[in-house]
Amino acid sequence: MKIREARFGLLAALFLLAGASLAAQDAATQTASGSSTSEDDMFGSPETVTQSNNVSKEAQGQSEFLKYDQVKVGGSFTSKVGLTEAWASPWNGSEAFLPPTSNYITPDFQGDVKIVAKPLTDFGVNMDFRTSWPFTLSNINNINGALPNISTSSLASSGTGTIPNIAVWSLYSKFNWQDKVYFSAGLQPLSWDVAKGYFQPADNIFATSTAIDPTNTGAERQGPISIKTTIPLGVTNNFYIYAGLPTTTDANGSATVNMDPGQARLAVKGEYGFGNTELALAGYYAYADHPRALLMGTTGFGSWNFFGEGILKYGSERYFLSNNPAAVIPILNPNGTVGAQQSGDIYFSGTVGGYYFDSDSRVTIMLQYYYNGEGQTGVSAEQTYSYYLIENAGNNIDQFDKINIGTHYAFASISDTDLFSQTFGADKLGAALIVISNLSDLSGYIIPSLTWKFFDYVSLQFGATFSFGPAGSEYITYGVGQPLNFASLPNTPGVALSLTLTIGSGIF
Repeated sequence: MKIREARFGLLAALFLLAGASLAAQDAATQTASGSSTSEDDMFGSPETVTQSNNVSKEAQGQSEFLKYDQVKVGGSFTSKVGLTEAWASPWNGSEAFLPPTSNYITPDFQGDVKIVAKPLTDFGVNMDFRTSWPFTLSNINNINGALPNISTSSLASSGTGTIPNIAVWSLYSKFNWQDKVYFSAGLQPLSWDVAKGYFQPADNIFATSTAIDPTNTGAERQGPISIKTTIPLGVTNNFYIYAGLPTTTDANGSATVNMDPGQARLAVKGEYGFGNTELALAGYYAYADHPRALLMGTTGFGSWNFFGEGILKYGSERYFLSNNPAAVIPILNPNGTVGAQQSGDIYFSGTVGGYYFDSDSRVTIMLQYYYNGEGQTGVSAEQTYSYYLIENAGNNIDQFDKINIGTHYAFASISDTDLFSQTFGADKLGAALIVISNLSDLSGYIIPSLTWKFFDYVSLQFGATFSFGPAGSEYITYGVGQPLNFASLPNTPGVALSLTLTIGSGIF
C-alpha cells in the first residue's frame, strides 16, 4: 500500500490543488469578476474626484490620497477543513471504489493583514502580510553549514531551523507630484491586463504569483518590486510607465541581491476610453528578455462585458520540440525528443472572452478562449515534461509555471449563489461548474460544486474534480519515471470528491 500511495502521490497533490480551489470559493461572496478581499472591502471606496465609470482600475486620482487621521488595519481570515477522496484510474476497472487510491484531510487556515497609512493627502503606504497553516516552516541545514536568513542560534542540533510562515505579500508607497503625476513604488501587484478569466497572458508578464484560482479568477496576483507612474490625460485617458526589478532567486530559494541590470523590465501603456469601451496599447522591454507589443480592449452592454488582448512577442525562451530517431536513448529519451530555441521569430498570443452577471438572480457566466502562439506541436505533454526534466537536465523546469504546452485553450464557468431561494431560503444553496480544457490534445478538468450555507459564517461544500483526456495529454499529468525520482502516474483520467466545511471565515 505504501508503494501504491507513493505512486499516486503527485495525482493526489494535483487533486488537492483543485480541491483547495473549490474550498476557496464561498459562493455567497463571489462577484461578476470573481474578485476577492480588497482594500475597498475593508476600508471603503473613497469618493471619486475626476474619474468616470469606465476609467481603468489602475488610474489613480486625488481621491486615493485623502488624508487618514490614523492608520487603518483590515484583513481577512479563512478557516476551512476539507476531506478529499481521489481515484487515479476509476474508469478502466483497475480501481475499486473502496478504498480510494488516496484520501486526505486538507486544513486551510489563512490570515491576511492589510495596513494602510495616509498621513498626508499626497503620500500613503500600503502593507499586506499573509500567513497560512502550518504557521512555521522548517529548513534543513545542508548548505555550507548555515541557512539563509536564519541565525545559527535558531538551529536545532539536528541541523533544522524553524521560522514563522509569514510572507510580505506587498509593501509600497503612493505619492504624487502636484496632483498631476501619480506614483507607487515598492513590492506591489502590477495588474495591467483586461482578461477576467483563467488565462491572463498580459498579466503573466509581471505577475510573480503564477497560480490562478479558477473559482476566483479576479483575485489580485503578486507583483515585483517596481515603480508605476500614472499620468492622467483627461477624464478617461491615461498613460502609464512601469519599471520592475527581476524576480530571480538563488540556489537557496532566496531572492537575488545583486541583480543584473539587463534583467530590469520596462513597459508603457496608453489607455483611451469612450462610452462603455476602453482600448489600450502597450509595449514591454527588457535587455535580457523578449520584447512584446500588446493591444487590449474591453466593452459591454447590459449585464454582459467582453474583453480581449493580443500580444506580439519577438523571440521565445521556450525550447520547441520535435522527435529525431537519431537522438533516441533507451529509458532516458525513448522518443528521441530534441529542442531548439527560435530567437528571431515573432509569436502571437491572445485571448477573448466575456462574462455575464445578473445581480437579481445571482447568476454569473464566464466564457474564454486562449490562443498560445508558443504552444508545442507534434509532441505530447508527456514528451515535453520529460524533455525539460531529463533531456534538458532541468535547466528550464521553471517554464512549467510560465507557459502552457498546447496551442488552443478554453475556460468556462457558471455559478448561481441563490438556487431555489423560495424553497430553501435566500443565499442558502449555491452551485457552480468550471471547465478548463486544452483543446489541442482534448484534455482538461471538470469541476462541479454544491454549497449549502447554514448562516453567514458556516457553510458546507461538496465538490468533485474530473480529469479527462488521452494518454500523455496535459491535464492527465503523465509521470516521466525514475531517473529524477519523479513519481510515475497512470495515464488515464481520474476523479476526486471533496467535502469542505467553512467555519468562521470573514473579513475585518
